[in-house]
Amino acid sequence: MQGKEKLIKIYHGLFLIIVFIIPFNLGKHFIINDSYVWGILVDYLIPTVYLQDILVFLVLVSWVVSGNVKKIKSLSLISKREVQISTLFVFSCLFSVLSAQRLVPSLYFWIRLLLYFLLFIFILCEVCVEKRFFKILNAVSASVIFVSLLGVFQFIKQGSLFNNYYFFGEQPYSLSTYGIAKETFLGHFVVPSYATFRHPNVLGGFLSIFLLWLFPYLKGNRRYFFAFAAGTLALACTFSASAWASFIAGIFIYLFLLIDPKKAYFKKIEVSGVVIAFCLGMLVFPGLRSLTKFSNPSLFRRSDLLIASYKISAAYPLFGMGLNNFTVMVDAFAPESTDLRFTQPVHNVFALTLSETGVFSYTLFVIFILLAVKKQTNPGLFNVLFISLMQLLILFSVDHYFLTANQTLLMLWVILGLTFSHSD
Repeated sequence: MQGKEKLIKIYHGLFLIIVFIIPFNLGKHFIINDSYVWGILVDYLIPTVYLQDILVFLVLVSWVVSGNVKKIKSLSLISKREVQISTLFVFSCLFSVLSAQRLVPSLYFWIRLLLYFLLFIFILCEVCVEKRFFKILNAVSASVIFVSLLGVFQFIKQGSLFNNYYFFGEQPYSLSTYGIAKETFLGHFVVPSYATFRHPNVLGGFLSIFLLWLFPYLKGNRRYFFAFAAGTLALACTFSASAWASFIAGIFIYLFLLIDPKKAYFKKIEVSGVVIAFCLGMLVFPGLRSLTKFSNPSLFRRSDLLIASYKISAAYPLFGMGLNNFTVMVDAFAPESTDLRFTQPVHNVFALTLSETGVFSYTLFVIFILLAVKKQTNPGLFNVLFISLMQLLILFSVDHYFLTANQTLLMLWVILGLTFSHSD
């Protein structure tokens, strides 16, 4: 019994470490022939084992060895709709893997998807969000402080603080780095903050959601206040319009739900309806051909990618063109453009899921997300996770990184796990 108690402490401790290291970018990359498209190395196609993957695996192993995995039966977990739908979604993606043009990048992505899904199951069984929320929030606040300070100092320096990846995966860059993001600030070109993420938008998305976890608890807690202040400053340094939209929307939703809490259920329904309508609109509006006439490269690139995703979905309706294979196929389906080749996934998680995995997996994914929203409309639950889901839906509609970046994919499954977690 003593050994079992130690294992329980170990896997709960490892889970908190995982939450803290979500932003880390430390991993072993395996560059293979399938990682190139038209002679260009595409990072989405590079099989990589990240530190987070190893720790998730250790959590699962210690959970199994402890014997507590038997809770799956005691909690009647298999009978729960969210478990049934999410399981079907993950394993239905195998059909997409088998039909992929680049099998290895597709298979390694699916293995990570399975690994994080199993962490989701672990959270459902072992993490009572009501009891452990503030321990999780402490890990989140430490993580926010770390990436925020790194991001702010990067912005001041206008480049990375170190010239290697050893500082928790910070990628080396400067204003002169090829392909680096640039923004105009006070009449000068500046490099937004990256911290340890691939792009400023990803850092912004990470901060916009976790800052809302801290926001209700700022009073009387200096650490949370410092994390929130540093995070807001770092968010400004990302120049990410989508992240700021998510952050402001989260603040508005929080304040809206505070007014007459007795009507929280109906207010959550109203907010959900507005956000879902936005998601539906973003599946149509960016794809209008009139947007390609705009001079803003971001607009016509997003438009071209969305149009390409629908062409791919029409050509491969059942199982998609292959999990994690969008960048391989996009050039063959993209509209003619005067822009340089822009080998990126479509900037919409729903469109990306449909084009890569087909209509069956897409339907299961949408049902799974809607079940999460339905669960969090319960007025008896505190509002943080509901707000996170609304922010996720907003960010799903304007970018792809919650599927394509390992840090935010892990963050997504952690949030979903806490959304459905059991109550003791």
